[in-house]
Amino acid sequence: MLFRLIPFLLMLFLTGCEDEILLSKGTISQLGDKGVLIGHFSQDGSKLVTIDSTNTLTVWDSKSMTELFSVPKDKMPELSRDVVLSKDNNMLIVVGDNQLQFWSLSTEKLVTKVSFTGVSGYAHITSVSLSPFMDKIIVAMSDGTVNMAHLHTQVNNQFAPHSRPVMHVEWDDKGELFLTAAQDGKLALWQFGSPEPVFTKEFNHRVTSLAVRKDFSEFFVSDALDNQVIASLIDGADKSELKYMARFKVFRKALFIEKSRLLATSSSKSQLTIWDTQSGNELGTWQINTVSSGATIVDMYAPTKEKLVTLSSDGLLEEWALNMLANRK
Repeated sequence: MLFRLIPFLLMLFLTGCEDEILLSKGTISQLGDKGVLIGHFSQDGSKLVTIDSTNTLTVWDSKSMTELFSVPKDKMPELSRDVVLSKDNNMLIVVGDNQLQFWSLSTEKLVTKVSFTGVSGYAHITSVSLSPFMDKIIVAMSDGTVNMAHLHTQVNNQFAPHSRPVMHVEWDDKGELFLTAAQDGKLALWQFGSPEPVFTKEFNHRVTSLAVRKDFSEFFVSDALDNQVIASLIDGADKSELKYMARFKVFRKALFIEKSRLLATSSSKSQLTIWDTQSGNELGTWQINTVSSGATIVDMYAPTKEKLVTLSSDGLLEEWALNMLANRK
């Protein structure tokens, strides 16, 4: 019996040692005192857009933390579902129940409004993703409908590949392929304009988290209970599976740290976990700084393979030194 306990105790000891690594360099800024319901870093990390508890939308300069633009409150949707920044940081899309507002950040003016529906009359927008070249947009709905719209020709191809809300949409780096993942447990890769998937994967529970590498070589997906894998974007084949001692973990946000083997994930609580993508091993879990109980990570950005910045629902920006994990396997 003693011999059986030794490996278990050794694992606990090693886990405790990893938790002693101090990654956090502390809070670097707080964005107001109204919290953050929705928040996204721009693709280059130079901008940050937030919607707070009063439905106020603000675009920030990430370096100086100064306000660059704010949508007038009387122009905001009654319920803001999401917000999207274009790759060139010039176009802002505010997502309402069934309408997208397109704002020009250079002129600070509303350019146009476009409405989208699902197959069913009650559906609302659940996820929006703008292509890298800003000529196409995917608008996913709560009834499983996916709208593939070309912004120049104004042609919209609509189909319903999912049976429940589509919560995640990710474009490839060329603006030709995109991933969808939904609460029905299904994930699929699509060619824009085609209703036939390149491949599909099915999970036993709803998909809660999806992340892709910038070169679109692989993706991370997690269901709501006990299936978290890193897979190839060629055919969807699993490459590794995350390993942890708990019975199950909840994964909300996920981010590949480019040019490294690291993957960052957030929990439904105030925890940040770093993983080795090749082995699937958990390198450690850390608590984010919080102001209120129940604070979570809203978004993450890694400017280099050695640094990570997290934005919390408290509006706190916290910096993490990932180089401390260089020798962890």
